[in-house]
Amino acid sequence: MMRHGVTASLLGFLLLASGCFAGAAQAAAEEGAELRVFVAKKIITMDPSQPSATAVAIRGDRIVSVGDLESLKPWLDAHSWELDETYKDSVLLPGLIDPHLHPMMAALILPMEFATPLDWNLPGRTIRGIQGQEAYRARLAELAAAAEPGEPLFVWGYLPSAHGPLTRADLDKITSERPLIAWHRSFHEIIVNTKALAFFDIKEADVAELEAADWQDGHFFETGLMAVAPKIMPVLAAPARVMGGLAALRQVIHAGGITTIADMAAGGFARDLEFVAIRAAFDNEQTPFRTFLVLDGNSWGRELGNAKALAKAEAMREANTNRIQTLPNIKLFADGAFFSQLVKLGPPGYIDGHEGEWLMTPEALEEAARLYWNAGYQIHVHANGDAGIGVTLDVLEKLQEEKPRPDHRFTIEHFGYSTPSQSRRLATLGAQVSANPWYIYALGDNFAREGLGRDRAEVISRLGALRRNGVRVALHSDFTMAPAEPLRLAWAAANRETAAGEVFAAREKLSLDDAMRAITIDAAWILGREDEIGSIVAGKKADFTALDQDPWEVGASGLKDLVVQGTVFEGRAYPLVEGSE
Repeated sequence: MMRHGVTASLLGFLLLASGCFAGAAQAAAEEGAELRVFVAKKIITMDPSQPSATAVAIRGDRIVSVGDLESLKPWLDAHSWELDETYKDSVLLPGLIDPHLHPMMAALILPMEFATPLDWNLPGRTIRGIQGQEAYRARLAELAAAAEPGEPLFVWGYLPSAHGPLTRADLDKITSERPLIAWHRSFHEIIVNTKALAFFDIKEADVAELEAADWQDGHFFETGLMAVAPKIMPVLAAPARVMGGLAALRQVIHAGGITTIADMAAGGFARDLEFVAIRAAFDNEQTPFRTFLVLDGNSWGRELGNAKALAKAEAMREANTNRIQTLPNIKLFADGAFFSQLVKLGPPGYIDGHEGEWLMTPEALEEAARLYWNAGYQIHVHANGDAGIGVTLDVLEKLQEEKPRPDHRFTIEHFGYSTPSQSRRLATLGAQVSANPWYIYALGDNFAREGLGRDRAEVISRLGALRRNGVRVALHSDFTMAPAEPLRLAWAAANRETAAGEVFAAREKLSLDDAMRAITIDAAWILGREDEIGSIVAGKKADFTALDQDPWEVGASGLKDLVVQGTVFEGRAYPLVEGSE
């Protein structure tokens, strides 16, 4: 993630937008009956003691009883109630959880043009994947010809293993008339043409001392991208673009059946301004999900110093609402992006011999982690390669020796390529994993040919080994790194199919039960919120996802074909299917 300069006009725009939503964001007074009773064809609770039901009674935003209409009778006799049949022909699950995505990153990407290796199905927008160098460059030329004259053209989705090499000179041949920015599929790097260098006033001196930049080729990645981002982002993060992107993201999240998301590196783009934008977009009655904020300890630490960043994080929680809540959790970083093959690998390394990148040096990671560990925070670390994971576990082991914490819930985020022994070590240290299983589908075939080789590519997202060692696992999208569709992520983890249809390392599949837990109750556990969400149990938040069929009836292979019909968020129905209201 990166920070960027944003003009004062953006703050004014977002404050105005926030004020416009203020009335809608206030909790509506409860009207009519005291209880609302949802009935369904089946209710899957994710509570082993009472695994299924057909009715659930709600008071306000909380569940009061689960069972059937007969077993709910003591409550119904004692209180006024109304029956809600919105989802009477559906299967209800606990509201699905995506414990790691980036709303501001999505807000920047969604308004871009897409030229990606694989298809994307977004609300109101279907994008066909593009494979091959010739097809990719032809698409860039087509988009450049259709763009507004002189306006920067941002195109997201470039992947070298699918689209071939790309340089500034290549982009200059496509267009010299308008700024062209080919944004990498990972979001961690860009390639720009000469017109873009001039438009954004990017000079060679800006990156002269950085290894993660090639000014001649117009290529900026990781710390190199961070260096030039302040010049690009005021255009990319123009108020209308940001708010339009967040509005589109709201549709994406709802369509995925998600009732809770975690912004896993909040404030990593524009700190205070970012929070104003997210509150303006999401803290209102039109938003059928809550957003947990896990602050970006890397960028905050660099700019404020770790001690001041911690104090800022503490103060952030005073502004919590039911829809936007800062958690006592922190996000730190080890190695680079998996899509970019910038992760840090142990021997034998990459096939071509290139090196990955540290986003935080091991020393900086340890220093920041110690501060937050001693303050009692739950720590999440972006760690993708076996060397990055190894360094992260070294830090955890050292902290546990210095100040033991029995329920620390230290979390490895992403968990791209690991070794068998690291699964055992994770268990020994009491750590847990929030994984992106889409790596197998989107990257397995390519990484088997380039970068890792077949044997290591087969065991990307080694999740079966984690469960065999008793490590708790959640699944996330890191949207837009994967679709914000938890059921599709569960399918990926339980089937381990690549885009070419091969099954990689079948023993590393999650069971159907584990895959479903990984997007409900175990995802809640990963965030430290299992007492509030993740299962349909009396006392918890009334968050449900309505499906057309029972996941256990369609089986692991059918998870990706399940249809989300709508959600219930804190007791209020938000249907997706026409006529279901």
